[in-house]
Amino acid sequence: MELYTNKHNELVFSDRLGENNTIHLIHCSDNLNDIIEDSYEPYLVAEECTNFARVHLVTAPSEDEALQQVDEYLREQEGSEDTHLIGVFKLNINK
Repeated sequence: MELYTNKHNELVFSDRLGENNTIHLIHCSDNLNDIIEDSYEPYLVAEECTNFARVHLVTAPSEDEALQQVDEYLREQEGSEDTHLIGVFKLNINK
């Protein structure tokens, strides 16, 4: 999976199923250069605690920390008691 900026200057990701996949919530910088310079790695965290699945972009030192960041956001900011985190994926950066 790769993180890159599309022609509209939006952060998107590609996977084996396609390109220009939407990132629903960004919990770090929305600038690709800032993410490249960050000391942490970029991760996608997928969750479905709302009526539809969403993808979150975070920078974290590990997969576990990335999951914890999104879980904390869902509980504290959105008031979700049952956070159903589907998966976490480390992203490569397409420069």
